[in-house]
Amino acid sequence: MKILVIHTSYKYRGGEDTVVAEEIKLLLQAGIQVELLEFNNDESSLIKLLQLPFNIQSYYTTKNKIASYKPDLVHIHNLHFGGSPSVIYAIKRSKVPFVITLHNFRLLCPSGILFYNGKLFLDSLKHSFPWKAVNLGVYKNSKLITFWLGLSMYIHQNLGTWKTCNKYIVLNEHARKLFLNSKLQLTEKQLIIKPNFSSVPTMQVQKREDHFLYVGRLSEEKGIMLLLSAFSAGTYKLKIAGDGPLKEDVISYASKYPNIEFLGSVNQAAILTLMQQCTALVFPSLWFEGMPLTIIEAFACGTPIIASKLGAMETMITMG
Repeated sequence: MKILVIHTSYKYRGGEDTVVAEEIKLLLQAGIQVELLEFNNDESSLIKLLQLPFNIQSYYTTKNKIASYKPDLVHIHNLHFGGSPSVIYAIKRSKVPFVITLHNFRLLCPSGILFYNGKLFLDSLKHSFPWKAVNLGVYKNSKLITFWLGLSMYIHQNLGTWKTCNKYIVLNEHARKLFLNSKLQLTEKQLIIKPNFSSVPTMQVQKREDHFLYVGRLSEEKGIMLLLSAFSAGTYKLKIAGDGPLKEDVISYASKYPNIEFLGSVNQAAILTLMQQCTALVFPSLWFEGMPLTIIEAFACGTPIIASKLGAMETMITMG
C-alpha cells in the first residue's frame, strides 16, 4: 500500500508536526510505503492568506505529486495556509480516496481553536457565517484577516468541499461530538476517533525533585500567563520549557521571580529527563485541545499531571 501524507508545517514546531513525523515513521516500520508532501508558511503570510480559498500552485504541486507517486490513499493533516483547500480538488481530480485528521477546529471557526481573549469562544458553532468572530477579529486581532478566513471556509462549505472527504479522523469523543453537530453536516460514518500516540517507551519512575514543570507552546490559549501569575504569587518552583509568541513575557517573569526558571526550547530527550525529575507536569491549557502529546509522554514517564478540567484533558486524566 502507498500513502501520500500532506501537511503544512507550522512556524513554531508543535505537537501536530510531531504527530505527522511519528505516524510516517510507524507506517514505514509496518512496511507501508509513505511519502510526505509538505507545504510551509515561510513566504509572505499575506500572499498565503490571499491564496487561501484556492492556491493554484498548491493545486498543481499536489496533482503532479499524485500523478508521479500514484498513492492508494492520501492523508491530509494541516492545510492552512500553504496547502489550502485546493489540495482537496487536486485529490478529487486524481480520483484517489483521502482522509483528513482534524487536529483543531479551524473548519468551525476562524480562530482555529474556539478561543479568544482569554476564554472559550463558541459563537461560530451556532451560525453558518462567523460574523461575531469577524467583528471581534478573533484571528490575530484582525477583522480583515478573520473575515477572509471565515469567507474562505464559508465558500468551501457551500461548495460541498468538506463533504467529499472519505473519512475525518478526530482525536477524542469531545471533538467528534462538536464536528458531528456542526454546520459542516458530516455524517457519523465520516467521523472516526484515532487517538494520538507516542513512541516514548514506558519508563521507571526516578527520584523526584521539588519543582513543577511546564512543557509546550508559549501562547495565551495554553494558559502560560495564568500559570506565571499563579507561581509568581507563591514560592513553589516552576521550570518552563518551550517557545512561542509569549517568550519575552516568560523571560521577564523568570528574571523577576527566583522560583520561576525558563529553560527555552529543549529537545525531546531533555524533556523526558525533565518529566522524570519533576514533582508534576502542569498543563493549564484554556482551550479544548486535541490529544496533547505532552500528556501522553508524561504518562510514559510515570509523571503526575495537573491539568485543566476541559475538553481532551478531562477525558485523558483520571482524578487521583
